[in-house]
Amino acid sequence: MMWNDGPYHFGSAAMLAAMVLSWVVVGAAVYLGVRWLGRDRASADPLQIIDERLARGEIDVEEYDRLWQAITDRRQTARPR
Repeated sequence: MMWNDGPYHFGSAAMLAAMVLSWVVVGAAVYLGVRWLGRDRASADPLQIIDERLARGEIDVEEYDRLWQAITDRRQTARPR
């Protein structure tokens, strides 16, 4: 008796591809979960965030000054007197 897949000639290749795809999805989920859980939640202060962005070179000094002024102006108007 011979093994015959019938119309399913690519059954084993499809199963292999599905298994590899499953492992890729699991790996991506673990990677993204670790990144999300490992992020720094202490930097919620807007001034600290723009300090970090300036230090990383994401913004220049002019942009930093503009953002700093906007944040401090908003804090002064939002603060009850």
